[in-house]
Amino acid sequence: MPINLNDPRVRKTRKELQNAFVRLILCKGYDSISIQDIASESDTARITFYRHYKDKEELLTDCLNTLYEDLVQKTSPISAAGILAGYSPVSTLYAHIEEQETLYRVLFSSRGTQTVIERMRHHMAERILDAIRQSGRAPESNIPPEIIAYHAASAQIGLAIWWLDHGKPYPASYMAQISLWLTLTGVIETMGGSDFKPPIPMLT
Repeated sequence: MPINLNDPRVRKTRKELQNAFVRLILCKGYDSISIQDIASESDTARITFYRHYKDKEELLTDCLNTLYEDLVQKTSPISAAGILAGYSPVSTLYAHIEEQETLYRVLFSSRGTQTVIERMRHHMAERILDAIRQSGRAPESNIPPEIIAYHAASAQIGLAIWWLDHGKPYPASYMAQISLWLTLTGVIETMGGSDFKPPIPMLT
């Protein structure tokens, strides 16, 4: 009999399993974890685990999909004016990493997470591409906007991974500004703003 995901008790149990799983990954690594480990860490029975997930791969996917969906909900639409004012999806990404640091560490260190990272990259690239299209300006270069958008999204996610891997040596707000500054030229030019010269971010 399928479980009811809208049942508060079901949501509570799944959250406890997810939290226990994340703690174990950070403590002993994904490959070393057994279903019994997860059950014991979450103070539940093995049979309870199997009512919710068929294996730990499905639990990992559920954890990361939850993270991705939350990021998508918090990412605001962007426009040329918004980019010029300093907003991009990456500013939301860095804020989200700060808020959900433990899950992001799991995302960037566990196997089987490439699909989720690719979904995030695709989401950010689509946001940038939408802004380029909505600007109504003809591209000033021969580079396809799709390539510019995908490059910008890839660079932003890559820098975010570096930041987390190195222990967050700079504030999230500064990293978001740097990431935006490094990728602005191609995006702004494509949107018809080649006269715009983004100021170099200052670390305060």
